[in-house]
Amino acid sequence: MSELTFFWHDYETFGRLPRRDRPAQFAGVRTDAELNEIGAPVCWYCRPAPDYLPDPESVLLTGITPQHALAEGLPEHEFARRIEAELAQAGTVGVGYNSIRFDDEVTRHLFWRNLFDPYAREWANGCGRWDLLDVVRLTWALRPDGIAWPEGDDGRPSFRLERLTAANGLAHEAAHDALSDVRATLALARLVKARRPRLWDFALGLRRKEAVWAEIGVNRPFVHLSGRYAVERGCLALVWPLAPHPVNKNELIVWDLAQDPAELDALDADAVRRRLFTSPDALPAGEARLPIKTIHVNRSPIVIGKLAVLGDAPQRFGIDVDAALRHAERAARLAPRAALWAQVFARPAPAVPVDVDEDLYGGFVGNEDRRRLERLRALAPEALARERPSFADARLDFGERPAAGPDLTIVYGLNEAGKSTAFAAFL
Repeated sequence: MSELTFFWHDYETFGRLPRRDRPAQFAGVRTDAELNEIGAPVCWYCRPAPDYLPDPESVLLTGITPQHALAEGLPEHEFARRIEAELAQAGTVGVGYNSIRFDDEVTRHLFWRNLFDPYAREWANGCGRWDLLDVVRLTWALRPDGIAWPEGDDGRPSFRLERLTAANGLAHEAAHDALSDVRATLALARLVKARRPRLWDFALGLRRKEAVWAEIGVNRPFVHLSGRYAVERGCLALVWPLAPHPVNKNELIVWDLAQDPAELDALDADAVRRRLFTSPDALPAGEARLPIKTIHVNRSPIVIGKLAVLGDAPQRFGIDVDAALRHAERAARLAPRAALWAQVFARPAPAVPVDVDEDLYGGFVGNEDRRRLERLRALAPEALARERPSFADARLDFGERPAAGPDLTIVYGLNEAGKSTAFAAFL
């Protein structure tokens, strides 16, 4: 079995939406399990595609212009190949700061567009993924001593990387530079590991789904930490497992036991859907959002089966454990509602066709199609241009190239109207 290594990494992007926006820069540093660096760091730029319009706000934030990326960057397929080679090395745990919610989504969509398996590097050959952000939140909530915890401009605890590094005297030369952010993340990780080694080891174990399910247990309350819970309550909740997600086997539907679940028995699917997916301001008078969320067991969630681990956190954050346990008893008496959850989480067909470049989650690619994609990736550009393969997955079939697609028409019209100054400057 390969020895575990961490690959600390970060992207800077030309926009905020991983499914649509393109990477501008990637950096990574490999360490051993004790966080000692192995080998040289990597840092690459990616050329933006000619049919892609970067978000000007993102360019201003990162300081990476499309001109710079065009001059210094790699073609996206080569950029993807190099990243996949790092993350897919046997025994590698890919990790960053808020990486599961953002960077991993950038990686998945990057691999999808460039015909790589979007998921294999997350599980094959002893590989995995992890995220330091919730480990930091857990340290703050349960074992805060020995680390300085800054506040944001609003006076509330802040988990922004640049604030944490500044408060603790850690080097962070340039926020929103990928390599600088990676080194800052690694410095913060070393601090947490040194101050709270047992907590570190526990949280690291939760990168495995089996460990997550073991903490959750069966029909019992457990602790869940998430940025979805307010910092005023320590980002903590005692929750009850209501049901497996009807579509995603790696997802669990839970109820926040700060509230009484008894009302669930009287609600139909329409009422649950309305009170789950409607913003609070848009709900009818007298209705409130239901305290339901889902936990993805394959995203290294922080879940704790032993309530005693909370220590004095309930007193510090005003968590009424006794009330939560009473609510848990009522939750245990709820009737099974498998049919209800299937209706609540049913996914309606998209109103308009999904751009295939963004349709990663439209289904898993079959084994035969995956082998065809691997063969295509190995071809020289000239040979690839002559290929006309067929696939079982309709998303992979490329028909006749249009003479002038709608995107080109739109850009030309904007230029003619004199409204594309920013886009023209990028070219």
